[in-house]
Amino acid sequence: MKDFTPFRLDPVNQCLWRHHESDNDERILLRPKAFAVLSYLVDHAGCLVTQNELLQAVWPATFVQPAVLKYQIADIRSILGDGAKSPRFVETLPRRGYRFIAPVRETESRRTSSSSAPGFVGRRRELALLHDALHQMLRGQREVVFITGESGIGKTALVDEFVQEAVAAEPALHVGRGQCVEGYGGSEAYYPMLEALGQLCHGPDARRVVEILTADAPTWLVQFPAFLKPEHRQTLQREILGATRDRMLREIREALDILTAETPVLLVFEDLQWVDPSTIDLLSAIARERASSKMILAVTARFPEMESAGKALQRLKEDLLVHHLCQEIALAPLSEADVVEFLAVRSPRGSLPEGFAELIHRRSEGNPLFMLADLDRMIEDGQISRERGKLELKVPLEQIDLAVPENLGLMIEAQVDRLAMEEQRALEAASVAGASFSATVIAAVMKQDADSILDLFDRLSRRSRIIRVGGSQQLADGTISQTFEFVHALYREVLYNRQTPARRANLHRRIREQKTALFSRRSLRVAAKPA
Repeated sequence: MKDFTPFRLDPVNQCLWRHHESDNDERILLRPKAFAVLSYLVDHAGCLVTQNELLQAVWPATFVQPAVLKYQIADIRSILGDGAKSPRFVETLPRRGYRFIAPVRETESRRTSSSSAPGFVGRRRELALLHDALHQMLRGQREVVFITGESGIGKTALVDEFVQEAVAAEPALHVGRGQCVEGYGGSEAYYPMLEALGQLCHGPDARRVVEILTADAPTWLVQFPAFLKPEHRQTLQREILGATRDRMLREIREALDILTAETPVLLVFEDLQWVDPSTIDLLSAIARERASSKMILAVTARFPEMESAGKALQRLKEDLLVHHLCQEIALAPLSEADVVEFLAVRSPRGSLPEGFAELIHRRSEGNPLFMLADLDRMIEDGQISRERGKLELKVPLEQIDLAVPENLGLMIEAQVDRLAMEEQRALEAASVAGASFSATVIAAVMKQDADSILDLFDRLSRRSRIIRVGGSQQLADGTISQTFEFVHALYREVLYNRQTPARRANLHRRIREQKTALFSRRSLRVAAKPA
């Protein structure tokens, strides 16, 4: 293994281990491409690795845009708790490449007492459903599974755990994974399929995969020039000149049918909220194919966080569900009991005070990513210590500083920035009003038509995970005002803190005035939330 304190890079298990001065070091799973990028940088620690060199090493024989590296590096930094401005691990050299700057030493592999990924709790039912799909697939039944949920809810952790267990249970299983990338994955036709196919072409049955592509899917084989001799490449390029998207779809269907008749295949397409239209057609074709096939296709996506192409994916999913051609595993937030288990995994020898799990659950709303970010920040700030496998609170529970972790704040900022300016302004005003807010009050404060603001918040509640529908309030004149609430306290904090103090003070004053004008203490009634 390669050791760069407090992490160890494990090439056998394709993961990281974070050392905690105990025998219960935690395993951190990375996406395959992120792991490959990190491995290459660590192997060349101290040296400048150019963008072209990194692309050639991680995406051999495949053409990808250099911009894809930014997303992989951002993912790696988030996992390592690193920062671009003052890096401890990965340094960016503008317009040249990257350099791994932490000291690296070789260490022997050592056993750990825990094999569960951090935060992988409360998903036994979902994991069982995936194993049921695997058993059906091994009997020749094609399986399509949508794994859905908000950002950070644990979709990738669930898939990683399932892939590891599936390969252990069925060594003959071939796995190919592809991922859509915001701003890039949705612009190239069939991008996740190409990425997954590239992995199969370098897998244990690579020769057979290439043979099938040569005979039945030449328009796909030409995307991997390393597998073609120069003379064959020229001949093939002339043959497929002007090939249409329909031809590529037909060819890959035939190639997959042949491949999966011989060997079981697990395809994983991740982050399909940024899917391209061609991949949607491919998903539809795979799901509707009647021939028997030893293939399972697992798709992860953030519903309802869908952009234009993603809306088509949502419609496809709903249609496939109606016709029993797929199943959906929708990940809900973790319960407080799950958080207790989560903390026990992180600190098997520890004893945290009563109320700490409830605090973490309330703060994160059961989102594993938010839980991890909060705990890591508390450890960095010295509010929690971890020694000899035990978490200990160093300050009274009521004095814990719940500031937004930097990496999480940047992620939320990016999510907010994708919204229209009118939506951003409305949410900022709502953050000043409180965790729950009246659409009528916000409309009055913004001097906007009440119905238009109500429609704006209603749309946001349906297509984002920032706010949700709350209850209703009766105004002094007897009319009913719809209320909304922030899904996570962290969203409200980020929106609140991104405004200047002067603007916040002004909004506080105007909101107070509008509440006084619109509500009467004697006639104020709060209706129960809808079930």
